Amino acid sequence: MTGKRNRYATGVSLFAALGSMTYGYGASIIAQTIGQPMWYNDFNLAQEGPGLSHTNVVTGLMNGLFSTGGALGALFTAWTTQAFGRLKNIQIACVVCIIGASMMTGAANIEMFQASRFIMGWGIGMMVCVVPLYQSELATPTHRGRHVGFHGIALATGYALTRFIGFGCYYDSDSSFQWRFPFAVQLIPVLILLVGSVKLPESPRWLLSKGRKEHAWRNLQRLHANPEDPGDSFARKEFYQMTQQFLLEQQRREQMDIRHWWDFFKRRSFLHRVGIGMGAQLINVSTGNLVVNNYQVSLYQRLGVTGGIPILLIAFWNCVGMWGNTTSAFFIMDRYGRKPFYMIGIAGCGICLIFEAALTKYFVESGSSNRVGLGFGVFFIFFYVFFYSSCMDNQQYVICSEVFPMETRGLGVALSLFGQFAGTALFVGVAPTSFAAIGWKFYMVFVSLCTINFFIVWRFYPETKGLSLEEIDELFGDPVAVHLTDANKDQMEELEKQIREFTLPSGNGGVETGAGTPDSQPEKAGVEKLSFAEKR
Repeated sequence: MTGKRNRYATGVSLFAALGSMTYGYGASIIAQTIGQPMWYNDFNLAQEGPGLSHTNVVTGLMNGLFSTGGALGALFTAWTTQAFGRLKNIQIACVVCIIGASMMTGAANIEMFQASRFIMGWGIGMMVCVVPLYQSELATPTHRGRHVGFHGIALATGYALTRFIGFGCYYDSDSSFQWRFPFAVQLIPVLILLVGSVKLPESPRWLLSKGRKEHAWRNLQRLHANPEDPGDSFARKEFYQMTQQFLLEQQRREQMDIRHWWDFFKRRSFLHRVGIGMGAQLINVSTGNLVVNNYQVSLYQRLGVTGGIPILLIAFWNCVGMWGNTTSAFFIMDRYGRKPFYMIGIAGCGICLIFEAALTKYFVESGSSNRVGLGFGVFFIFFYVFFYSSCMDNQQYVICSEVFPMETRGLGVALSLFGQFAGTALFVGVAPTSFAAIGWKFYMVFVSLCTINFFIVWRFYPETKGLSLEEIDELFGDPVAVHLTDANKDQMEELEKQIREFTLPSGNGGVETGAGTPDSQPEKAGVEKLSFAEKR
């Protein structure tokens, strides 16, 4: 099964990635802002002396509330994505993020600021789940890696943007603008997304699951239309596959007496999928990416780089990450698959961490002023982010958004991203104590985890490149109603005969969008015969 790239579908996925940028920006801006002196002054927090312990408690609680909000927001989407749809969830997440960012920007006291961090965490927890899920359901099988890859590109863009804004605000040390302005900036992408979302199409697969076949067909038809295929034969094949797979899933639910979401945990294939999806998130966290990010500042200080320059260097580090994510989305995942480069990324990160551990031991912890050794430390930090961004960052979101079937995709993605928030909270929480206790040896913990994870991916992770979301079910032992990708000539001829006998919904004059109604008024509903010969 092949599909040409559709500019409309590409534009929709790219626009939805504004939510991903909000996630990247919101997750990283706090590290830039709480280092600003005016933030401490405005909230009467001590930076040294007897009140320092109270300040540490406040900042620790602030990070904990953000992670807790993110984890709960991710779990919340397990219900809301199925109940209200993918697009409505993006809109809900936008509203929550706007409330959180507004409170953060205008916080009058530390209590209000703490509450805003929890609310913002909840919003981006929803956003990081629903955006890649939405993108995966809009894309053709041959371009799904690119579409979901927009999520990773935008996320890395959000990270880089915080660094450049932090660098600019560093030199305004006399007013609360120094920390309020960076928080205000995070309102821009989410406001644009909320306003523009009324014109975005709802996921055809979710519409089909709700019995709204006319709207599902029209959305799919527009998303996968191509001038070289005026009869929409590709979209028709996809729609037939989707409807037949949905009917098959309904029959299986009845046979297995699945009535509630917790009943899905009785299915071994679902547990297998959760292990793959959540495992991908935990694998990425266990490469120590956040620890490496935090390590940069001390290394730059050893090199004699002070003032706002370390912030600028970290911004360029994030730009390398943005470039790597772009390379992965456009040139790697849909061409070479998810698994091979995922393994290369794990191995590359592990090797870089070995060098970082050695350089930390002999040049950083020893207090050495050897600029060559410290310079190599900087090199391997940048080499690390090259491997991570080009081989791992996008892959984790593509994997968790495509391994689950329609009936459990929202639940599965929510559980997977909950694993990311939980793993992040664990490693970030223990990092300060671990570095103080064992120093460079803490990096060897991540090296060991990379070694284990390499073999886990090699042994247990399937390759999903080029398969439709429905055909991926077979990789986990579940039946597939219609095969398109691997059908031979005779099978395709028989399949086309079946499709011609299949009745296609018609009569809906437009695409159902985020406004909840089609773009144009519906006509009297009817059906049309599928025919590969007819021209639309």
